[in-house]
Amino acid sequence: MKRQYYAWLFLVPNLVIFTIFVVTPALSSFYYALTDYDMIRFSGKFVGLANFRYLFGGTSDFGRVLLRTFMYSAMVVPIAFFTSLFLAVITSSDLIKGKAFLRALFYWPWLLSPSIIGVSWKWFLDYDAGLINILLLKNGASPIPWLLDRRLAFLSVVLVTVWNVAGYFMVMFNSALTAIPTEVYEAAALDGANRWVRFWKIIFPLLKPTAVLVLVLSTIMSMRSFEIIYVFTAGGPGTATTVLAQKIYYTAFLERKLGMASAMSVILFAILITLSLIQIRILEEEV
Repeated sequence: MKRQYYAWLFLVPNLVIFTIFVVTPALSSFYYALTDYDMIRFSGKFVGLANFRYLFGGTSDFGRVLLRTFMYSAMVVPIAFFTSLFLAVITSSDLIKGKAFLRALFYWPWLLSPSIIGVSWKWFLDYDAGLINILLLKNGASPIPWLLDRRLAFLSVVLVTVWNVAGYFMVMFNSALTAIPTEVYEAAALDGANRWVRFWKIIFPLLKPTAVLVLVLSTIMSMRSFEIIYVFTAGGPGTATTVLAQKIYYTAFLERKLGMASAMSVILFAILITLSLIQIRILEEEV
């Protein structure tokens, strides 16, 4: 009893904070999504599913933002997947020296604050004073409008996101690779399989549970991306890099439409919970 008492004594402060700042706002979103809440007067009237009907109607740009979010995720997920897998293979190979240093180097971007990442890359890619354009000018090339052109800005956001998360998923693949028994490698080598065949025909199938986990987690992370994009491009130029999380923020705190923003967050929650259920189903089938 004493052990349980002291355990709960240390857990209660964290549980209280978690309940106040995470659980309560999350549950409140379901209520506010059904209201036309006024953030100035702190009052609202019940409107039922009117917010959802407006979002999926022809007069709202929610559909375009949602499509852009899916496009962003569809680019980030495969690039991050294969990049992290490639980095994991490199840093797990016996042919590479300094593997510990390389792992730390590749993992380092994940440890940085999203605000620092956004500000740093915004400076690197600035049209007039950006480091990359300065180097291009010194080598006789023309500066590139990385953050002024809609397509280049979108691509820049994708690549910066991949740069941020690839090291995190690399660690997952590293753990899975080191868990494979050495006998598997030795048996494949004795059978005459080259490195390419050994990896894709033998090693990669054994990585399938980790690969599924990486795919689902990267999808969830990309669908709810906010900090880096907000600091990096603020959703611009125009709305070229505005994804669903930014749309929710702008609707709630700039347009002061808390009910509409809550409806968007409920839709995002439904998408994420669906992806989580898919993950659980696939992992259960693997087991």
